[in-house]
Amino acid sequence: MKVTLLFTSILLFGFFSLPESPNDFDYKLSDIVRNFKSDIMDKDECENQKRAAGDLADDIEDAIKNVDEYNSDEIIELKQLEKEAIALEEFISSVGNCGNFPPTIKNFNLANSRVGANISIIIKDKYCVDVISLSIGNYVAYLGENNTSKNYTVTYNWKAPTGMNTGNGTMGLSKLSVRHIYNNREKPSQKNISVFGIACKEF
Repeated sequence: MKVTLLFTSILLFGFFSLPESPNDFDYKLSDIVRNFKSDIMDKDECENQKRAAGDLADDIEDAIKNVDEYNSDEIIELKQLEKEAIALEEFISSVGNCGNFPPTIKNFNLANSRVGANISIIIKDKYCVDVISLSIGNYVAYLGENNTSKNYTVTYNWKAPTGMNTGNGTMGLSKLSVRHIYNNREKPSQKNISVFGIACKEF
């Protein structure tokens, strides 16, 4: 009887300690993307998905350390998934305006290859940095994009088409990165704005 119980315990322990496969992590990453897209108008949920992406990146990093549990192809997959999870955390933080992790342009594009947001160029080559818009369902965000090799402190102004709603801000925008300027979370119907008066000071 004791032998049977011991054998059963070993089987159960072995079952529950099986390492997660790259497919498991890939599913979790896609699940975070789905939740982010469906709940993007809720800032609290946006923050939850940002944290989930960061936690997933940590879990994948831990899995990679257990090199004996995976073959070489799986390790390559895991490293790519870790990059995607980090990029997604930064993407959600910036696009959703729920954190302070501005993504590099490379990571922004990497994350969006999975998110599939619609991106449009609003201002190109007029100021020291460009402006793009991004839409996911009814959510619209405007972002500054620094395509240069310089780090800037950027000041900007914006206004709605009616001129009734205006705003301004100052932000650090590192080289080859993007950062949030505006979103329509508080005024869902106000999807279009004009960004103007952009000025940069190098740091």
